[in-house]
Amino acid sequence: MKCNHLDDIIKAEIPIVQRHLQEHKWYHHIQDDTQAQIDFIEKYGWLMREYYCDYICPDKDTCKIKEYQHK
Repeated sequence: MKCNHLDDIIKAEIPIVQRHLQEHKWYHHIQDDTQAQIDFIEKYGWLMREYYCDYICPDKDTCKIKEYQHK
């Protein structure tokens, strides 16, 4: 079983990361953009994924994958 909308999730996350990256770098004292992106995704990726899956995804009502999230 795999997500059919993984590309859509990533496309939704990219502008969010880009919009907040400089603040994230400053707040967490990270100099490198790549390291800041990794840190941002590690800290907030789960939240962005759950929001997409629960409210935006066109398959949100029939998705079998997201069942694990709510256990």
